[in-house]
Amino acid sequence: MASQTRRRSASATESFYIFSRSQSGFIPLAEDPALNMQDPVDSRRSSRRLSRLSAMLHPDLSSPGEFFQLQAVGEIIAGSHRHGQRQPQAQVYEMSSRNHATTGQSTPAGQSTPDTLVSRDSAKRPHSLTPALSGVSVEQAEEDWRRLSRHLSDASGFQRNLSTSRSRHGSRSIRHSSGPADLEKQLSDGSSGKKPGGWSLEDILRSGRAADEEAEIKPKHIGVIWEDLNVKGLGGVKNIVKTFPQAFIDFINVPATIMHALGYSKSGKQVDILHNFRGVVKPGEMCLVLGRPGSGCTSFLKVIANQRFGYTHVGGEVLYGPYQAETFAKRFQGEAVYNIEDDIHHPTLTVGQTLGFALDVKTPGKRPRGWTKQEFKNEVLDLLLKMFNIEHTRNTIVGNQYTRGVSGGERKRVSIAEMMIASACIAAWDNSTRGLDASTALDYAKSLRVLTNVYHMTTFVSLYQASETIYSQFDKVMVIDEGREVYFGPAKEARAYFESIGFKEKPRQTTPDYLTGCTDPFEREYKEGRSEADAPSTPDALFKAFNESALGVQLNDEMAAYRKTLATEREIFNQFEAANQDAKQKHTSKSSVYSVPFWTQVWALLQRQFLIKWQDKFSLLVSWVTMIVIGLILGTVWLQQPETSSGAFTRGGVLFMALFNNAFQAFGELGTTTLGRPIINKHRAYTFHRPSALWIAQILVDTLYMAPQTMLFSIIVYFSSGLALDAGAFFTFYLAILTAYVAMTLFFRTL
Repeated sequence: MASQTRRRSASATESFYIFSRSQSGFIPLAEDPALNMQDPVDSRRSSRRLSRLSAMLHPDLSSPGEFFQLQAVGEIIAGSHRHGQRQPQAQVYEMSSRNHATTGQSTPAGQSTPDTLVSRDSAKRPHSLTPALSGVSVEQAEEDWRRLSRHLSDASGFQRNLSTSRSRHGSRSIRHSSGPADLEKQLSDGSSGKKPGGWSLEDILRSGRAADEEAEIKPKHIGVIWEDLNVKGLGGVKNIVKTFPQAFIDFINVPATIMHALGYSKSGKQVDILHNFRGVVKPGEMCLVLGRPGSGCTSFLKVIANQRFGYTHVGGEVLYGPYQAETFAKRFQGEAVYNIEDDIHHPTLTVGQTLGFALDVKTPGKRPRGWTKQEFKNEVLDLLLKMFNIEHTRNTIVGNQYTRGVSGGERKRVSIAEMMIASACIAAWDNSTRGLDASTALDYAKSLRVLTNVYHMTTFVSLYQASETIYSQFDKVMVIDEGREVYFGPAKEARAYFESIGFKEKPRQTTPDYLTGCTDPFEREYKEGRSEADAPSTPDALFKAFNESALGVQLNDEMAAYRKTLATEREIFNQFEAANQDAKQKHTSKSSVYSVPFWTQVWALLQRQFLIKWQDKFSLLVSWVTMIVIGLILGTVWLQQPETSSGAFTRGGVLFMALFNNAFQAFGELGTTTLGRPIINKHRAYTFHRPSALWIAQILVDTLYMAPQTMLFSIIVYFSSGLALDAGAFFTFYLAILTAYVAMTLFFRTL
């Protein structure tokens, strides 16, 4: 027990005790005499000594968290005196232990806890201990610290945005900026969920939803149910690159060629990709799809998004509301979309141009607030750039692995924004957080949560190494193991289910990693006393265990209840069909799955293709230089051919070389076409445009760019070689070369 000796050295010096709270009152445990709280050095030293002494007197305070909690309070006490805030002698300093604050456990009778610090004079007056509001509360200090951290984070983010804006707009914007006063004004609201400047995604989306209701734009939402879903594909196919002798022998091997044409050649083995999947996701729900690479997550997402090409067999039943998969693909193709894992875009287009094209072909016919097409485009584009914090990349090219552009994370956000423009009611996202940092990935998950809640979307997301916070955004989770659905149900009950069937509890591991680890034979661990012999250890065993569990029976009941609602909620599906028609612009066929008419698609593609070529300065410069140099070479080799019969043969050589050179200038389109096909397939699935519209736009833009080059080439070669000085002959020469170029361009694009 500490000494009861009391020393007073000056009016500013005061003896303090550490007291323990018990049922009988406050009992002094130790004394730290002569704390000169006006002296900064002594006050800091005393607060640290106080923290160490308190932790030593009670074993519950031996953890680092408890120690630093006490130390933080000691620093707060010392800091208040450093700033000249003299505390009265009757002041009470109360520190609530973390155990009592978090668990709410009561202290047994006769047991004390050194969780309160009071002055000696106050200890003599027990009635003065009641006003705890006059002291320093640990809980209040922690809350103030969290509020300060949020405030400083917002200030830091706003300053970054402000500095970026100033760097873009130059010194003029710096001279006219309002300085720190604007920063304090921007951060004055302090509301959670808002970005600096008071911008809130949920508020914006809800106001947009309200504007849609005012404009009598009907909502569209639809659920998905699948049962006995089986998917098969070809595996084990080997493609061996042939040498020239092998290719020549195979070409003249007529019997083998005929057998290959009739389908009797060697083919890969058919394998099961997905086996007997079942489940239901309703509008407004988010489903997380987990599994090791190669387990079938991507195949499931593609089939759910009704993209069945590439598979040899898709069996079972998949219903989009009351519509079968075939009917849904024919009438509402763009209402179920799939976001691929790779970020494929035209590299020479800027972020603003990429998203602007998507808006040009997906602007609905019925718009809120009476907006024009351009106003709607600007509003949505600004919203998407703010949502994903890529406003600074509006005028930066997207780029790819060969062309420098935006970063990988920013390119991923462009892909996400492009798919959101499709305005589908069923969205499947395949590992869409790849390349994003942890903070941006969480913001993305929260954005999906807000979109799903506001617009009642049906959302499927496949993620690898998702955090616990991201996992909490989802309603349901599906776990796949080698093509078997080993769990599908509420996300909150998934961890408890796998623990109940024999897997070891791992509280320090995130739930997504734990669920995926239970399907990995090299990572999973069993409870003490359990092993592979008496616990599910294979995909088939896990599949059987889930179907026989209470959650499996609950899933059957949920699917049966949803099927009953499909027969009674016909009004909702009528609204869905009406909303789908309202999204189409004038002069668009009612049976078309596209939002804009054919000529609008061609016009939007013309603008895009023109920008693609114009902004590829290197290729444009190389084509002009090549055309001029080859023209000069040809004109020099066949310079001023004689007009006698001796020049007849050489004139034929000039015509052939001029035609041949320009025709094979189109060979460069082969690489561009190969890289652009995934983009065409993606935009076709999003119902942005018809492939035929792109074909027409490419011909017109190629002709526009090639016409002046061919004219310059024709002038150099034609007049240098001394061909007939006749206007009709010259333009015939020019048109023949231009036509050959366009024809060969189309030929290489079909390969």
